[in-house]
Amino acid sequence: MKKHEPKQTREHAPVYDKLLHRKKRKYSFLMLLIFAVVYFFAAIIATAELKDIAAVDIMGLPLAFYVGTLVFVAGVIITRIYLVRSMKDWN
Repeated sequence: MKKHEPKQTREHAPVYDKLLHRKKRKYSFLMLLIFAVVYFFAAIIATAELKDIAAVDIMGLPLAFYVGTLVFVAGVIITRIYLVRSMKDWN
């Protein structure tokens, strides 16, 4: 008895689409660029030279705290957006 093997027709076979790959790569680098800008902004604010700017109080907390929180939130949001878009492309 043969095991049931799913048929893979030509229309369901994986196909390399150069244009789609390039589009996905551009989108990936755009997401990386957005996160890198937020991250390096926070890193620059936290340097010794800019400690006066980082120490500016906003509602009782220093600006550096808000910028650091922004990095975390931006990372979560960018990851979520990227995964939702990737899942849409796979279907």
